[in-house]
Parts: sequence; structure tokens; C-alpha cells
Amino acid sequence: MKLDTAWTHALTDLDIRDEAARQAMAREAERMGARAGTVIIAQDEADDRVFLLLEGRARVVLLSEDGQEIWLDGFESGAVFGELASLTGQPRISGIIAETECDLAVYTGDAFFDLIRHHGEIGLALSRLLARRVQHTTQRMFELSALSAPGRIYAELLRMSRPVGSDRSARVIEPAPSMKELALRVNSTRETASRTINDLQRKGLLEKLRDRIELVDPDQLARLRGSS
Repeated sequence: MKLDTAWTHALTDLDIRDEAARQAMAREAERMGARAGTVIIAQDEADDRVFLLLEGRARVVLLSEDGQEIWLDGFESGAVFGELASLTGQPRISGIIAETECDLAVYTGDAFFDLIRHHGEIGLALSRLLARRVQHTTQRMFELSALSAPGRIYAELLRMSRPVGSDRSARVIEPAPSMKELALRVNSTRETASRTINDLQRKGLLEKLRDRIELVDPDQLARLRGSS
């Protein structure tokens, strides 16, 4: 079976190279689409399905008792999610919401773990993914306790950006997040996010364009983060 572009990119992002493993993942999946704003996984639901994000972006959230949405993480192509409930047999501890239109591969818990048993590369890829998430969560916990709101925004801008240019000295965030999204990511307010971005623009460290944000001096931004 020839894999389409979405499958090819997602499995490459997941770092699964073995052709037999790639074919098995595609063969065992049910394809599903989700419109922007759709709840893919509901917090506290009893469900053991595992998802592979083929295309699009999604966010991981917790809902507080008063209904406030707390941003935990963001997923892009190649992300696997839903595996913790399948591993533990417990209800979902967080929700997943589509930020853009998403193309998903969906597995029953049993089918996904059969894939792991038969294809070691899939298990290794999942182990690496989970290790990165633990590292990512630990870093965010440190930032919440040790950095000011502007410092957390500096850290998030650096994390969201990718290097560009021949010398890779500048970094760009594309597409540009809204101030509401940026505030949610760092547990702050939209006003604080907007004020911090405007301050960085005045200092010449950032340029906010219609569809992207350019970090002009990432090294200086990193120094500001460390001193905040």
C-alpha cells in the first residue's frame, strides 16, 4: 500500500522508518477528520482509543472546576496521544481540542499495543515521545514557579520558534499565535502577553508581522528570560 503525503510526513516526524511498521500503522488505523474547535478527547471520559495526528494542530487542556481552560501542551504532525488512558485503564486526565482542521489516525487500545508488541520501532518511538513530554512538562513546571509572566512569554516564544536565514541566527514563529493563545500557553493574561510583545518590539528584539513573528535577537531574548 502506498502511503499518502499525510501518512508519510507524520510517520517521518514520529521517526518510524521501518517500512513494515509504517504499513502496519496505516493498515490498523481508522481515518478521522476533526474541524477546528472540535473536542477530540474529553477530559474524564472512559475511552482507550489512541490517536496519531497526521495533519493539523491540537492543544492539550485541563478544565478547572469553574470551567477555566488551562493550556498544557500543543501537538502537531507525528504526535501520538491518548495512550496514557489505554495504558492505565483510567479515565482521560486531560482534554484534546483541535486548533485547526485535523486529520487523524485512530486505533483501539488493543490494536495499538499489538502494533507495539510486533514492531519494536513503534515502541521505541513512543518511548522517545513520552520522554520528551516528561522533559517538556518538567521545564514548564520550573518556569511557572521560577519565572515572571514576561519571562515565561520569552521562554515560550523561543520554544515556538524555528531558526531561519543562512546563519540561522534569527528565529521565526509561523503562523503567529494570537495574544489569547500565547497567554493561555504561559498561564497569564492577554493584556500581559500583548504588553510584553509590544515592549519587545520597541526594543527591536521582535518584529510582529501579519502572519508571523520574527525574533530578531534570540540570544538577547534568552538572556532576558534568564534574568526575569
